[in-house]
Amino acid sequence: MSMPHTHRPAASALAIVLCFVLSALMPAAFARAHAGTGANSATHSNAKIKIVTTTPTFADIAAKIGGDHVDTLSLMKGKENVHHVPPKPSFVMKLRKADFFIHAGLDGEPWVPQLLKTTRKPNIQVGAPGNIDASIGITLKEVPQRGTLSRANGDVHVYGNPHYMTDPLNGVIVARHIRDVLIRYDPDHKSDYEANYEHFETGIHEMLDRLEAKLAPYRGAPVVVYHRAWPYFLDRFHLVEVGEIEPKPDIPPGPQHLIELGKLIREKHVRVVIVDTFNPLKVADRVAKENGAVAVVLAANVHGIKGADDYFSLFETDVNRLVEAFERGGTNDAAASSNGG
Repeated sequence: MSMPHTHRPAASALAIVLCFVLSALMPAAFARAHAGTGANSATHSNAKIKIVTTTPTFADIAAKIGGDHVDTLSLMKGKENVHHVPPKPSFVMKLRKADFFIHAGLDGEPWVPQLLKTTRKPNIQVGAPGNIDASIGITLKEVPQRGTLSRANGDVHVYGNPHYMTDPLNGVIVARHIRDVLIRYDPDHKSDYEANYEHFETGIHEMLDRLEAKLAPYRGAPVVVYHRAWPYFLDRFHLVEVGEIEPKPDIPPGPQHLIELGKLIREKHVRVVIVDTFNPLKVADRVAKENGAVAVVLAANVHGIKGADDYFSLFETDVNRLVEAFERGGTNDAAASSNGG
């Protein structure tokens, strides 16, 4: 910016000095004022990048990829139903301090859109650089056919089943997305983000080989689930869902449905009923025991059950519980006979 002409040499010299001082200070001031807008972070490389996520699973993966350069925080707890998280005033305050917000996208977190609007923070709104939709790049299952959507079918998801993080290979896709975002935002630490991602990806594949071997004896086994939250997990580990305790998504089961489900469990020789952390175990346990099966609680998110302390131990814990349930649920044939199945 050019300075106005003046006939006062002393004042002119002072103005020139001030210009030089301001030009030196402005980049740092701009960086402080606009931290988290998606600008290059070279000017604020000493500050940790603040990442807020909807789930503890996203927070854990972001922490693994970001390492020492990020602080992560999950809004919901691991045991909560991601579809029905009650927003709190504290969520708004946490999001207003965020450089990035990671969410599941789609329509599986219906409490998120209004929450974002309430923050009035431009850089984390949908489409802004600080808004990370984790579903990008995921191959979705159970995408409804056009013209089939109806509330009569229960809580059907418009874009497909949103529980994609129960497949560990989808976790790799999300981790890669986070890596790429962090590299664009903070290129000074590119090598760290790349190394962290490589370590994560290698660990997932090694874990998957171990867990698939553990479940190999039960490959193709039929299971019943409480809520339609497990298609990605079941497909990855080669198990087959044959029924649901909910007659329709998010619709509580009635007596007649449970009677019919019991017959199905006996006919299909189902040994395991999978229950979510947020659904009542009592109902599942009763229908399982009455029909020669075993109900087991599995977690869809980090910190959902004891032992699921990170994304790796989440699957280790779930698979170990599942194997134990299959071993204990071997009485189904006898139950089928005693019930006339």
